[in-house]
Order: sequence, then C-alpha cells, then structure tokens
Amino acid sequence: MINQLDETIRKLVLARGNLDTDSVMVSFDQPTGDWAGGLTRPTINFYLFDIRENVDLRSQEWIVEHDANGQTHKRLAPLRYDLSYLVTVWTQNQVEDEHAILWRVLGALAGAPTLPQDLLEPGLRNQPYPILTRTAQPSRAIENLPDLWGVMENQLRPSINYVVTLAMEREVVFTSPWVLSKRIDLRQVSAAEGEPERILQIGGIVYRAEGGQAVPAAQVTLLETGAVATTDRFGRYRFANVPHGALHLRVQVDGQVSERPVTAPSESLTHYDLVI
Repeated sequence: MINQLDETIRKLVLARGNLDTDSVMVSFDQPTGDWAGGLTRPTINFYLFDIRENVDLRSQEWIVEHDANGQTHKRLAPLRYDLSYLVTVWTQNQVEDEHAILWRVLGALAGAPTLPQDLLEPGLRNQPYPILTRTAQPSRAIENLPDLWGVMENQLRPSINYVVTLAMEREVVFTSPWVLSKRIDLRQVSAAEGEPERILQIGGIVYRAEGGQAVPAAQVTLLETGAVATTDRFGRYRFANVPHGALHLRVQVDGQVSERPVTAPSESLTHYDLVI
C-alpha cells in the first residue's frame, strides 16, 4: 500500500507541478550525505520518516453491510494513519533552481487537499474515505529538524512537511444472516403475570418466479393496515408495528400482482419472502 502511495505522490507532483520527467527525478530515499553526493540531476525527495495513528479520526462505530447472498457483515470502522514525508529538493549547487522547484512542489501538493481519484494507483482506489493530505502544517512528528538531519549526516535544508492519511481495515468482522423480522415483548416490572405487550416487525425479500432474482423497487402492501413498502436494491422490504394474527401481503411490480397469506408472529418463519 505504501509503495502505491509513493507512486501516486510521484504522479501528482510531476503532473500538477508541470515538471519534466527527463530533467527532474522524484525519489523516496533517505536523504543521507552519501545519497546526496551521488545525485547527478535535480531531484525531489519524499522521505517517509514517521507513521502514526490519527487518534482524532479514531472511531469505534460499527459499520453494517449487506450482500446479495443474504448475509450481514458487521465490522469496526477502519483505523486512520498519518504518513509523514519530509520533502526536499536537490540540485547541483544552484540555490535559485532549488527554490524554484521547491515552490512548484509546494503548489502542487497544497492544491490537492485530497489525492485526486484519477491519479490513484489501483490499490488506493478502494480506500473507504477520501485520502486526505496536509501540506506545510505543524506536526508533532517533526519537532526537531536539526536532530533528524544530524542522524542522516547531512546539512539542514529547506523542507516541506507533507502528511497523507490512509485507512486500514480492522480484522474483526462478524457475519450473520439478514434479520428482517423480529418480535419485542414488553412487560411492566411490577406485572408478574399477564400477557406482555408484543411489538412485531416483519420483512422479507421479493423474488422473481423465473430465475429467482431479487426484485428491487417492488411495491409491497400489508392489506390489513394499508401500509406500503418499496423493496431496496436487494429486494428487501419491512413493516413495523404489525398487528398479530392472519395477514395478507400483496406485491406489485411491472403490472404484475401477487398475494400471500401469512401469520404473525410465526415460530417457523423469519423471512416473509414473496414471489412475483
């Protein structure tokens, strides 16, 4: 993933900075003294020096997704990580050229507060959130630049702090069948006897008689109450606060009509599926 982020950054800075790939090189090496001594042409260097979780974006929210196979997947929201780059420009003792390129790099990075979709490498296109960036902003990750350059045995030079925030999915996922019907029994704490108040919700999936495909945008009517529900893209419908006893469901789509008698609640049914 990080190598694909590097390639995306390379394309961004060259395209948005209007830089010629034949005359300027983009590197992701550690800018040590030995490395700098071996350069033969102007180089823009993105040194990834820090990775840490963005705790401000941490979420314990559960994300629920449904698939076409009738399964529900529940997972924690992804973690978010800040990847910090130290951006420098290196030329052959031409400070004017170095500063001119650095300014164009700054404009290219600052002009993209999110990484453009058309420049993303394939591995980044499925990120669950837009890929946020911060350019030349204060950061705890880079509080002592002289020490950092000292470790790399090189001279302190103008640099841009560039931070990209990526999401990482968590491994904890729970999978179970869709729950479309449910029963809630309510009883007063002081009432030791008697029937509890019962709240019913029923639901199901509308299928084609031929082929068995789920039918979206079908209209389902609960005849006893007149309530109407429209199926979603998975063919699902739901009714809340359903009366007890014998009921009749009617489904209509493309001029076709079908009815089905049902009983609620049912000890054997969890889905009240309909066929049209």
